[in-house]
Amino acid sequence: MGRNLVYKLLGALVVLVAAVLWLLSVLVPETFSWFSLAWAGVMICGGLGLIILLQGCFQQNVTTIKKLKIWFGVALIVCAFGCLISAITIPESIIWPIIAIIVALGLVITIFAVRGERWDEGDNHKAGYKNYHERKAEEEKQNENK
Repeated sequence: MGRNLVYKLLGALVVLVAAVLWLLSVLVPETFSWFSLAWAGVMICGGLGLIILLQGCFQQNVTTIKKLKIWFGVALIVCAFGCLISAITIPESIIWPIIAIIVALGLVITIFAVRGERWDEGDNHKAGYKNYHERKAEEEKQNENK
């Protein structure tokens, strides 16, 4: 089994449930009249956003990939909020503050998920690292001793 199987399966199930509910809203409007394309967008974007966000938080990847997954998940959650705005009536004055809270929460999650590591942590931060000039001087010294 692949390590991403659970995430892929959950994503496919979210899309399947949204599609089935949307079909039921067309076939049985008396019971499922509350469900619309906007609610399907909320389910799909929100579900996939949460799955990608969790995947970015808990998988062991390169720091840049983790941050990318987290920010992509946050973007999908913002899209889900946009679909929610059209599905229900939300006062216009609180839309942008809620989007700002979602983005700020994404920033906090990113910091915790990557544990403050920078994407460009390289050899020059390791103990005993010698830069080009130090290596070149050492090489010339060895050539002189031969």
